[in-house]
Amino acid sequence: MSAVGQVLLDTPEIFEEAVAAAMSADLPVPFAVLMDPAETRPDMLPWLAAHESVDLWFSDWSEARKRAMVADAPALAKLIGTRAAAQRFLDYVDAEIIHKVSYPQRFPVGRIAVRLTPINHPEFVARFLIKVVLVARKNAICATRTAVGLAHLKPIDTTPLKRAKIALSLSKAADTEYSVNFAHRLPITMDDKDALDLDAGYVLGSYKDRIRL
Repeated sequence: MSAVGQVLLDTPEIFEEAVAAAMSADLPVPFAVLMDPAETRPDMLPWLAAHESVDLWFSDWSEARKRAMVADAPALAKLIGTRAAAQRFLDYVDAEIIHKVSYPQRFPVGRIAVRLTPINHPEFVARFLIKVVLVARKNAICATRTAVGLAHLKPIDTTPLKRAKIALSLSKAADTEYSVNFAHRLPITMDDKDALDLDAGYVLGSYKDRIRL
C-alpha cells in the first residue's frame, strides 16, 4: 500500500473530507455548464456530440444547429427504425419527405397476387420522394472581363442530396432498405393540359410540383 493510502486509513477524517470535496457542487470547473448543449462553449460542441454518440454531424453547420442536434440526440436515438425517424433526421439537413411508400403492401390496382411482389417494388423497401433545395454555384468573374460559359465548369452543388441520403441511412433500422427519388418537380407536358390551367401562367417546358412517387 502506498504511503498516501496508509495515511487515509490512519486518518479517516482526511478521507471523508476528500470525498466531501469531490461531491461538492462548488467545483473549480463549471462541469454542469460544459455538459449543457445550450450553454457550453462552441468549441465543446464536437466533444459533446461524440459523448452523445451523434452520427449525423457536419462541421459547417451553424452553431445553433449543432446545439440542437446534441440536445436532440437521445430522443433521435429512440426513434431509429420507426416511421417518424426519417423526417426527424431529414429536418437537420433541410430535406422534406413529399411522399413515402413502404412495401410489402397490397397492389394499388387490380387483384392481389399471392406470394408475388409488385414489379420494381421489392419487399421490405421504403421508397421516398424527397425535396431538397439545390443552389447553383456562382460564376467566376475575372478582373477585367466576365467569364462566359463558366457555369458549365461550376455545376450545381449536390451536397444536400448526399446529406439527405446520409440522414435516411442513419434513421433506418440496420436490416431495412430504402430507395430515394429527388425529382420532386417534373416538366409540364401536353398530358397536363386538363389538370393545369395553362392560361394561368403554366407553360410547356416549365415545371410542376410532384406530390406522389
